[in-house]
Amino acid sequence: MKQGLRIFLLLTFMCTLSVAVFAGGGQEEKDDGIVIGFSNAGMGDSWRQFLVANFNAACAADPAVSEYYITNADEKPEKQLADIDDLLVKGIDALIVYPTVADAIIPAIERVYDEGIPVIVFGGTIDTQSYTSLVMQDLLEFGRAQAQWLADELGGSGKIVMLSGIAGNTTAEDRLAGAREVFNKYPGIEILDHQYCDWSPPKAKSIMEAMIQAFPQIDGIWADSGLMSWPALQALDEAGRPLVPSTGDQLNGYTKFLVSKGVRGYAYPMTTQLSAEAVRQAIKAAKGESVDKVVYIDIDGYGPDEIADLTKPDLSDWWWIGDDQMPEEFLPEI
Repeated sequence: MKQGLRIFLLLTFMCTLSVAVFAGGGQEEKDDGIVIGFSNAGMGDSWRQFLVANFNAACAADPAVSEYYITNADEKPEKQLADIDDLLVKGIDALIVYPTVADAIIPAIERVYDEGIPVIVFGGTIDTQSYTSLVMQDLLEFGRAQAQWLADELGGSGKIVMLSGIAGNTTAEDRLAGAREVFNKYPGIEILDHQYCDWSPPKAKSIMEAMIQAFPQIDGIWADSGLMSWPALQALDEAGRPLVPSTGDQLNGYTKFLVSKGVRGYAYPMTTQLSAEAVRQAIKAAKGESVDKVVYIDIDGYGPDEIADLTKPDLSDWWWIGDDQMPEEFLPEI
C-alpha cells in the first residue's frame, strides 16, 4: 500500500514538473551569455541598413548578449525559411524576425516558438499567435500626426494634395486612414486630389507635375514619406510655384531640401529603431522576464526646429536623421 502511494506521488510530481516546463516554453532562462539571431527580410535600401545598424548597436550595448547573428533573405521567403534553420543550428536563445512574406514563414516561426525559443517579430502584423512579442509602430498614428501638423500649420483651412505609397499596402493604407481621420475634422481643408505614388520619387514628381497643371492653388502637401514630398516640392520649385508646408518621414534628402529652401515641413519617422526595441524584448524574454504580446514603440515627430537640428547637410540624401543616435562604429556607410 505504501509502495503504491509512493509511486503515485512520484508520478504526480513528474507530471507537475512536465507541465511546468511546457508552460515555461522549455527554454532555459539566462542572465548572460545570451545568443540572439536576427532573420532579416533583406538589405535592399538604406533604411534597412540603418535597421541592421540599430540592431548591432543594441546587442553590443547589453553585456548580457554574448553573440548575435544576422541573416539576409534577399526578400525571398524560401531563403528566410532556410536562414531560420541556420540560426537555430547556432544555438540561439531568442529569434528576431523581420518577415519577407509573413504568411509564408509562419510555419517556421511557429516551430521555433513551439520549441520554447522566444520569437520577436517586427515590421508588420502576422497571422499567428505563436510568437512571444510583436514590436510595432502605430501606423494610424503616423498618418494622424502628419495630418494634424499640416492642419495646424494651415490654420485649419486650405487646399491640399495627398500622396500615398502603394495601393493596398497595409502601411500605406493605415497611414492614409489616420490622415483622413484628422482631415475629416477640418471642413476648411479641401483635398484637391489623392494619388498613390508607390514610394517612387520619379512617379511622385510626375504626379505632382500633373497636379500643378490641374490646380492653380495648392496650399499644402500631405505625403506619407519623404520619398514623395521631396520630389513634389521639387516639382513646385521648378514650376515657379510657392513652396508650401509638407509632411514626410526622416529621409535626409527631404529634410535637406526643407532646410536649404527655408520651407516648413514635418518629418514623422518610420523608425529603424524598431530593431533595437526588438533586441530589448528578446533579451527580456531570454532572461525569463515577462514581455507584452504587442509592444508599440513611442515616436516623436520632427517639426521645423528639430529638422534643422537633425538634418545632415553633408551626408547622403539616403541618410535617416534621428535614427543615427548610436556609436560611430555602428553607423552604416551610405
